[in-house]
Amino acid sequence: MLRNIPYAFFRIKHSSSVSGEDLKNLRKFYAPILGSDAILLYEYLRDLSFSQSDETGFYDYDSLTYLLNMDVDTLNSARIKLESVSLISTFLDEFNRKTLFIIEKPLDSTGFKKNLILANKLISIIGSKNFERLVGRERNIYLSKASHLLDASASFDEVFPESEEDLTITFSHEVDSSMIKTQEIVEEIKDKLSFNTFDYPNPYEAILKTDSRYFYSQISHKIPTQSVLNLIKESREKGFGDPCLNLVFFYAYNSKEVSSININYVTKIVNDLIKKTIFSFEAIERYLDEMLKIKNKVAVSKINLYKATYLESLQREDNQNN
Repeated sequence: MLRNIPYAFFRIKHSSSVSGEDLKNLRKFYAPILGSDAILLYEYLRDLSFSQSDETGFYDYDSLTYLLNMDVDTLNSARIKLESVSLISTFLDEFNRKTLFIIEKPLDSTGFKKNLILANKLISIIGSKNFERLVGRERNIYLSKASHLLDASASFDEVFPESEEDLTITFSHEVDSSMIKTQEIVEEIKDKLSFNTFDYPNPYEAILKTDSRYFYSQISHKIPTQSVLNLIKESREKGFGDPCLNLVFFYAYNSKEVSSININYVTKIVNDLIKKTIFSFEAIERYLDEMLKIKNKVAVSKINLYKATYLESLQREDNQNN
């Protein structure tokens, strides 16, 4: 279970078409169990899955907070509830750093009656008489005893207890700077700087996918000093992912206050974010983007332009694969 979505950009598919009648079943049978927020999120995602075009294939998960008037915790809670009853499935594309939601068709009255877990849950909420009104008076042999049944099956959480380690999404394959010797890093970066052979020319894609040691050199055109390497290592140890640190490097380099990356300035920003327990890439991106616009007195920051170009490339790639 993902408490938070690590990759904000998402695409939606539906395994089978969800009709207006299916939405009636959704509201009738699932609303008492899931609540209105989950129902609203499902219907909104379902609508997006039908309205997708080549131009609007990708969406921003964080934008749902204001489009649906939900805070991020409420949004994630609604998503998790939908996942728990198999109304949506969530998949992560770790290479392209995007999320795929697959919309599943709600059960009808027949399917709901056969699902003892959901049926018993609904009966416990609305009562047997109301349940009969919803699904019809015909009842199978199992549901005739539903009010006396105790669901003794193990839940997923009981079998696989959650740990903080399991819930942590690691953004970089290289977590510890000691995995590659400093001299080897320096030699490789020298070659990349000399021939401009960094893996991702688009800075926004580089922010998402590049090890911070290399990203620092890509935008500053300098070999990382030991103080830079130490900052990267310490930030990782405190749970600050490489994409988040790359954002700070980019912000520091493009801020008018400094002509290059001032490591003390970067350290101050990182420590402030860690102190405020802000580790979400999307939250840091919004925060730094607003600061950059204010400092540089621009309506659109450079990172937004790079981001738009990157999203267009993802869309083209997705169209070619479909």
